[in-house]
Amino acid sequence: MARPVKLGLDYFPMDIHVLKDIKIRRLMKKLKTPGVLLYFMLLCDIYESSFYVQIDKDYLFDLSDQLDIEDTEVKSMLDYMVEIGLFDAALWEEGILTSKAIQERYMAAKGRYLNEKKLEQQYLLVPITVAKEEVTEKKSVNTDETCISAAETPIQTAESTQSKVKDSKEKESIFIIERESSAHTRENDQSELKDLWDQWKMDLLNDENWCTRLIRISGKGSLLLEKAHNAMTCFDDFNLLRALEDTVRTKKDYQSKFIAWWRYHHWETDVQILAGTKTAAMPQVKINKPAAQKSRYEEMMEVAAEAKLLTQKMFENNGFGYSFTNGIETASNYTI
Repeated sequence: MARPVKLGLDYFPMDIHVLKDIKIRRLMKKLKTPGVLLYFMLLCDIYESSFYVQIDKDYLFDLSDQLDIEDTEVKSMLDYMVEIGLFDAALWEEGILTSKAIQERYMAAKGRYLNEKKLEQQYLLVPITVAKEEVTEKKSVNTDETCISAAETPIQTAESTQSKVKDSKEKESIFIIERESSAHTRENDQSELKDLWDQWKMDLLNDENWCTRLIRISGKGSLLLEKAHNAMTCFDDFNLLRALEDTVRTKKDYQSKFIAWWRYHHWETDVQILAGTKTAAMPQVKINKPAAQKSRYEEMMEVAAEAKLLTQKMFENNGFGYSFTNGIETASNYTI
């Protein structure tokens, strides 16, 4: 089944200077906002069906109901629109609202999809042949422009390639300059930061309260202070190698992070161990091996031997008249 032909439009073009048109200005001055709103409502209804709209009592009631005014007022507003030339006066006598400009826009919008057989020829103010010629001329102009653009494409492509290469080189140069500038700025920043760190070292080492707390926390005695400056230097190198200088920007940061770092290294005073060029000796831990486990029989024999000695001492001390010689019991003068 063939698809039904659609005569209306989904949307219609509008001149950007429509509000400056003398007819619209007269409409705005005479009928104010309701008149302008009614005009655009009519345009929407016209283009939705085709290029005209037929006015009857039902349609007048629908318009008046939407605008919340009387039917007679709507009729008078339509008469004024026809009077100033927004709609054709001859067709208005037949109850038809349309105009030459409306039909030209409609045919231009339809283009090659314009169906002549379905159009109401008696309401046409613009010949269809003229409208088709205008559409054909526009197409030919567009085709010529397309050909010219195609001919110019190789030149534009070559220029585009050269432009891309030039832009790439410029971006690379800018990147190199920015990288060198960033490296130079970073070196200056590190130099200034080192000077601050050196100043903070001297301030802390000359602070008796801080030195006292350091000795108390470490438990290493006052000899630790002699190695503190070297340990701080190793701490500075550690921060620079790990790019951690941004985390040590104040004296308070330097103090707390140095204490934490030195405590982690067990208050080591050997600079080579702190720098990582020497490994600290591991403490020797003596492990006592457990004695060999005795068998059950050996344990019983030891218990029996201890019991024999204990029994012998008991008899000898209490004078029962018995003695033990080589494990053989002998009787002495004993009477009951």
